[in-house]
Amino acid sequence: MTKTFINYALALTITLLNIQPAHAAININVSVKGVEGDIKNNVFAFLSIEQQKKHPDMTESLMKKLHKKAPYEIRQALQPFGYYRPYIQAEILLKESTWNLFYRITPGDPVIIDNVEVSITGEGRNHKSFKRFIEHIPVNKGDILNHEQYEKAKRLLQDTAISFGFFKAQMLKSKIEVHAKKGISNIILNFNTGPQFRFGNVTFFQNVFSHEFLARFIHFKKGEPYVVSSILDLKNALNNSDYFESVEITPHIDQAEDLEVPIDVKLVPHKRNKYTFGLGFGTDTGFRGSVGWEINRINKAGQRFGITLKKSEIKSGVTGEYTVPLKDPRTDSLVFASGLLREDTKTSFSEKIFSSMRFNHVIKDWRESVYINYEREDFDVADDEGLTTLLISGIRRTKIWADNPVNTKRGLRLCLDIRGAHDSIISDSSFLQLRSQLKCIRSLWTGGRIIMRGEGATSIVSDVSELPPSIRFFAGGDHSIRGYAYNSLGPEDGNGDITGGKHLLVGSIEYEQKIRGNWSAALFYDAGNAMNSISDTMESGAGFGLRWKSPLGPVRINLAFPVSEPDKGWRIHLVVGPDL
Repeated sequence: MTKTFINYALALTITLLNIQPAHAAININVSVKGVEGDIKNNVFAFLSIEQQKKHPDMTESLMKKLHKKAPYEIRQALQPFGYYRPYIQAEILLKESTWNLFYRITPGDPVIIDNVEVSITGEGRNHKSFKRFIEHIPVNKGDILNHEQYEKAKRLLQDTAISFGFFKAQMLKSKIEVHAKKGISNIILNFNTGPQFRFGNVTFFQNVFSHEFLARFIHFKKGEPYVVSSILDLKNALNNSDYFESVEITPHIDQAEDLEVPIDVKLVPHKRNKYTFGLGFGTDTGFRGSVGWEINRINKAGQRFGITLKKSEIKSGVTGEYTVPLKDPRTDSLVFASGLLREDTKTSFSEKIFSSMRFNHVIKDWRESVYINYEREDFDVADDEGLTTLLISGIRRTKIWADNPVNTKRGLRLCLDIRGAHDSIISDSSFLQLRSQLKCIRSLWTGGRIIMRGEGATSIVSDVSELPPSIRFFAGGDHSIRGYAYNSLGPEDGNGDITGGKHLLVGSIEYEQKIRGNWSAALFYDAGNAMNSISDTMESGAGFGLRWKSPLGPVRINLAFPVSEPDKGWRIHLVVGPDL
């Protein structure tokens, strides 16, 4: 009994001796003065006391140890920004159960870069990309030493090497020499590019198109220097071709032989048949709808066929197109089209059967279309009725510069078109037309845009009444002079009916300001007319509107007033679509 009691007491004593006394949590506040912004944030990131002040095991003794260590940590935090000679005052004060730790920092003069020594050796030492790096290196003599910019310079060297196929490049030496007492530093970068790899064979994995057709998407040749951007261009071209559901390109650098990199391209084609349906509304057209069917591959050469049926309150028609990709499928094609179009407005009626052939290609960022149209049009406009046959040839050039083609802050669209026909070649009459369209968008300040639009056209023809309404010019409508109905402006006959004119001149200026979220407000002024003489009367309209930025482009609701004819009252215009 006694022995058992003694053993129990001994065990209890040992247990009690091993129990540590509990700590009461202490409150710590850390304050840093003398630096701001990124430097201050970095100081807090380096301070151990800041990181551990809320730790449950924090004690007064540990706090004082970390406080004593803080000046060293602050010096380390300042060095990446070039401050190697700071003066630091550290204080500790207990006030109302809170330990206040103060650090007052005088950074001193920063260390200045005195010399930057960049040595590039290897096959790429004279490559233009590395010469450009040296010209635009982010660290320069006279700059404040900044470790982040130094690291950026090293990354740029590595990225440049990879971008241009120097896959064995190595940084032989990278060093910052700091002479803190003198306040200067030297940067040394010694980089060896190694050899430049080249493009090897490109293998396509798919079973739909011929290799000859797919190879026309490639803008590099076997044996040419490897450039990453060329791989990205190939991927974008295949994705944008609308032939494929997915595109995966894998360069096998580890399988390169004689520095030639084999490239695998895995393609998953879209379904052969594509169906489209559309519904919409515009003030000019009223409610409209469309149905389309496209066969996106007739054969292994990528030829395709599509047919579209469109119907609105004033326009309807059916059009079929057969497209033949040419030498460069991304830009060049031959398109054969045929269809029936019908337009019935308050000023004219037209029913046209047409067949056309156009050659599309790109010249120095200009999209060019050279075309020949055969048109047979039955029309009624004012007192003119007729049935005309025209063989029209023409060329159209379009160029678009835009930071975003859907919701544009800065952009420009220019379209030039020249077309004509001659009565000695199938046509019933002769004419020559020149037309230009310009739209410019510029941001003025936060949320503000100015939008300018202009259109000018002229016809060389002996008698405009010989031409069908699709060749004459009219003004008015959503994309012309707002405040007037679609095609309601132009020369008039003796009965006051609009006949359409030889010339067209329309201009517009609009200011748009963001008001909240995706909503903006706009003020605009439009002026111009369709005419037979430059001296004819110009009409004008003005108004205001709301804009809503949608994924498909801005939705524009405008309330416009016909300034030239105030008795006609206000008119609502609704337009949906991209800026350019």
